[in-house]
Amino acid sequence: MPDIRPFRGLRYDPLKVPDLSAVLCPPYDVIEPDQRARLAATSQHNGVHIELPVAVAGIDSAAAYGHAARLFAEWQADGTLRRDDRPLLYLHEQRYALAGGGELVARGFLCRLALEQFGPASGVRAHERTMAAPKADRHRLLSEVRANISPIALLYDDEARGAASGALLDRLTQVRPDAETIDEAGVRHRLWTLDPAASQDAADLLALAARGPLTIADGHHRYETALRYRDERQRESASGTAGAAGYVLALLFDARTGGLTVMPTHRLVRDLPETQALFAVVEQLFTIIRQPWAEDIVAAMGQTTVAPGEWGSGRLGLWTRDGGALLEVDRSRVGDVLPAGVSDALRGLDVTLLAACLERLVGRSVPDLAAEGRMVYTKDPHRAVEIVDGGQADAAFVLAPTPIDAVLAVAAAGEQMPEKSTYFHPKAPTGLVFNPLTE
Repeated sequence: MPDIRPFRGLRYDPLKVPDLSAVLCPPYDVIEPDQRARLAATSQHNGVHIELPVAVAGIDSAAAYGHAARLFAEWQADGTLRRDDRPLLYLHEQRYALAGGGELVARGFLCRLALEQFGPASGVRAHERTMAAPKADRHRLLSEVRANISPIALLYDDEARGAASGALLDRLTQVRPDAETIDEAGVRHRLWTLDPAASQDAADLLALAARGPLTIADGHHRYETALRYRDERQRESASGTAGAAGYVLALLFDARTGGLTVMPTHRLVRDLPETQALFAVVEQLFTIIRQPWAEDIVAAMGQTTVAPGEWGSGRLGLWTRDGGALLEVDRSRVGDVLPAGVSDALRGLDVTLLAACLERLVGRSVPDLAAEGRMVYTKDPHRAVEIVDGGQADAAFVLAPTPIDAVLAVAAAGEQMPEKSTYFHPKAPTGLVFNPLTE
């Protein structure tokens, strides 16, 4: 079972930072360069200065991580950041708009999670493969700053389809929040501090989430980086223990009622065969429904859902500069190209189907294509079409969302989906609570 516990978080002092919206930023891997510059200009204390170090005047890229560590230390020394006086949980609520209208509420709580290697008996499960470059970047930052700047999001299952968790969260959010703000994306954030030693509901919530394994939703690269950092600190320690480095900042959501939306990440591929040859190979695995307009493909994929009992929709959207198509999988034709010896959940995923199709098409695996710069990802299907039409890619593959049940099933089987199989929304912001690892 996972080891989760309250901790003494490091937070912005409201007397020093009265406008919390000025210091919040998204996690590092979704910040665009122009957004990074805009956030940095908003406040000298914006979390982006630590979360995403970059070369600035007088500081080159190699020294940027050390500069971030110095800033983080200065903020603590001058009282901009203050440590809570006792171990707490931090209940976080996000109210966010849906693309088609309406509003959803995501609720989870921040805590410390003991790091564990993945395995059959582990209390922490992964669902997605990672890439070397992001882990190297995060390791340099963690080694310099010696704190978790942004949380890893994980899912727990209360075994009551979210009813037990939801009831506790309803009661805990009836009081006035300790902090409240709206970020630049229009997401409303509220934060409550909870002391499990003084609140039975908080203690029950902590115990409920710790009943079974946790599945990483977002933050695989940071989790694996934290494991590496823990092992390094343990080897360096005279006592042979990692201390606070044995834990990582975690934001836990109920898998069924936590309020997160799973969105697809679309694929762009270049250096493919010319369009006729591309469709000839695709036709071996899919039924092709030609579509002359990209907007129709994007609209159709946006309405595509996964049937009950299925792990994927069995449909992909394809757009090239010579037109596009909806691709309907023919299960009788794909069996020999799908990975053998894996769960039905992994074999049934749309991203697995696409990976198999691409490997047959170009003779290269998806990780190889990404490493060679021949595959990139975007969460915006309209942007994917623009990139193809602009000549920067040969094809865009538009996907439907991966269902949450598939995420849990693949993780429970000890397997991992291809990179960028899921995009959980909304992202937890950097700046609400930091987790120092120096004690």
